[in-house]
Amino acid sequence: MNYKKENLILSMEQNKEAFSRLYEEIYADLYKMALYMMGNKEQAEDVVSETILDAFYGIGNLKSADKFEHWILKILTTKCKRAFKKRYSSFNVFHPDNVQWTDTFSVTSGNMEDQVLMTDILNAMSRLIAKDRIIISLCIVQGYSSFEAAQILSMNPATVRSRLNRSLARLKKDLEGKQNA
Repeated sequence: MNYKKENLILSMEQNKEAFSRLYEEIYADLYKMALYMMGNKEQAEDVVSETILDAFYGIGNLKSADKFEHWILKILTTKCKRAFKKRYSSFNVFHPDNVQWTDTFSVTSGNMEDQVLMTDILNAMSRLIAKDRIIISLCIVQGYSSFEAAQILSMNPATVRSRLNRSLARLKKDLEGKQNA
């Protein structure tokens, strides 16, 4: 995540203008992360909005500027988990507003092979459980180590590594099955 540390420090001192600048600097990264986790544009926007709101009210309690990334991502992942619980606890196949994870992405750029590959990847990702998608998003998409992802998710680093490896193996198997079909 790229942001100016001076904006963060001023935000911790309750400077609203600095928080606004900080928000502009981190929004795209938070949105991308939420989109990978939620698989739905509107829900990702909602989760990021809730995260930013919580961050705005809680940033004064942050003890160290060095902990900011972990802190904000912890808020984001918690919001995503709650949104997943809410979405799937009320799951109803007859509800017209229920949309599959892969239906929310429109692949419009690139050649046909790229579109097919992206669709296959999204379909394979949609078959993973939410926590595994979050782990893949943190470790692969955002580049966090298993230790850092474990801190964000309040998990054991070894558990993160094993879930990541199993999830990647599932994705590989699904994608190889598509190529052979």
